[in-house]
Parts: sequence; C-alpha cells; structure tokens
Amino acid sequence: MPALLLGLAFAAASAACYSVGISLQAREARKVGPEHSVRLTLLRRLVRRPAWVLGISLDGCGWALQAVALALAPLTVVQPALAVGLVFLLVLGARTLGEQVGRVEAAAVLAIAAGVAGLARVAPEHSAGHAARGPLLVVFAALAAIACLPYVAVRLGRSVGILLAVGAGLAFACDGLATKLMTDEFGDRSWPGLAAWLAVMVGFAALGTLGELSALQTMPVTRVAPVVFVLTTLIPVGLAPVLAGETWTSVPVVVVSAVTVLLGGAALARSRPVGALMAGPRPTGSTERRSVPSAQTRALHRPARP
Repeated sequence: MPALLLGLAFAAASAACYSVGISLQAREARKVGPEHSVRLTLLRRLVRRPAWVLGISLDGCGWALQAVALALAPLTVVQPALAVGLVFLLVLGARTLGEQVGRVEAAAVLAIAAGVAGLARVAPEHSAGHAARGPLLVVFAALAAIACLPYVAVRLGRSVGILLAVGAGLAFACDGLATKLMTDEFGDRSWPGLAAWLAVMVGFAALGTLGELSALQTMPVTRVAPVVFVLTTLIPVGLAPVLAGETWTSVPVVVVSAVTVLLGGAALARSRPVGALMAGPRPTGSTERRSVPSAQTRALHRPARP
C-alpha cells in the first residue's frame, strides 16, 4: 500500500505538470496561423516562443514523474489518476480568470476522486512484466496506423475535423503504454529494451503533441480536450491486463471506477473554466491570421464526414 500511495502522489504531481504545460502550449498554438497545422513548421514557430518552451518543459517533468509513478503503481491506477490535472486546471481557471465553478464541475471532481479511490481500493499487484514482443508490435502498429490517418487525409486534401484529436489521443495512449514498458525494462536492467521503448515513447509523444496542438488551432478546447483525455485514459487501462501483465481482482469495480473517472474528466474538459484557461486571448491584427488559407487549412476547418 505505501508504494501505491507514493505512486499516486507522483501521478498527481505529474498531472499538475501536464495540465499547466498543455495550457501554455495551447495558448501559444492558437497564436500561430492555422496554415501551419499538422506541419513541422508549427513546431518550428512554437519553439521560438518562451511560453511554449516552458510548457513543453513542464510536459517533460510530467513524463518523468509519470515514469516514477508507473514504477511504483499499476498502469490501471496511474493513468486514470492523471485526471487530477483537470481538477488543477479547474481551480486555476476559476481563480485566475474569475470563472464560476458550478454543480456540474463539482460533481465531476467528486466523480474523479471516487473513481480513483475505487481503482486504488482494488488495484492489481504492480507488475514489471509485459506481453511478448509480437503482440506488442501488433498493437502498437495498429494504433500508430490509426493515429496517422488524419495526417494522410490532410495531405490528400480531405477534411479531418475532430479526427485530429482522435489521432492525438491514440498517440498519447501509446506514449503512456511505452512509458510503462520502459519502466519495466529499467527494472530488469535491460538497457537495449529501455532505449527502444524510450524511442517509441518520444515518437508517439511528438505525434500526439503535433496533432493536439493542430486540433486546438482550429477547434474549441471543449471539443478537443475531452476526446484526447478519454482515449489517453481508456486505451492503456483497457489494454493493461493484456499488455502490462496486470490481473484485475474485481473487474466490475475496475470498470465502474474507470468509467466514473472518464465521465468526470470529460465533464471537466468541457467546462468553461478549463476551456477559457487553455484557449487564452485570441490574437488581433496578426499577419499570420491575415494570410490566405490553403486547401489544407480549409480541410482542417471543415467538419469530418460521418
């Protein structure tokens, strides 16, 4: 139990870093012209902005803390516990922007607390083992292929809409899984395996960051954030028994608790205080905004076809 509580503490600290980091990144991304969406030029422009650099640095700190949490507690508990970051954003948005916290937000906070407590109560034993290389490669390849579909569609001039957020969520889910597998290799002192999963993690983190920032350029935060959060939480938890060697002692409690966290997190991600904090002020008079939109930009603005 002490290791589990310590892991939860590191997960909460990681969530705080992630939440502040993404709010800074989102605010800066919305100041760059949408013609740079899903292009490396977006990252090249953002890297020149000190606030964005601070945000991505906080992301790095959050990842390090998450890795420590995964070395102490099971993936089934750590990944949902990252929803605490949304609570942090809610408080920050309410205090700094004067946004009102209503009954829905209060209920969402209670749902997250109850869900994480339920998962901690029936947490599986922490496992340093995982599935064989073959199943891992199949799962990661399938998720990577789906995560890359929005980029292919944009290059072909097709509309993507919310699919960018879906791709980002899938990429960040793989990032979380790869971080867990990397901590397993570290525990076994398998340095080649550690290096391989670190490379996988960095690749998916970059893919997810580009997709999420591109989505935030062209869509409201309240549409993007819930999709990314749900997928980032749901996929690692759902795959934990298969890929991460975690045995659930009470499947109904795990499922109910995880769904409770997901519902609470999605509600907070759609809340006005969180959305206002991440959106930031819209730039006025920017030369980048006056540029003629390309076919790619117009595709990004069109809603995805069902």
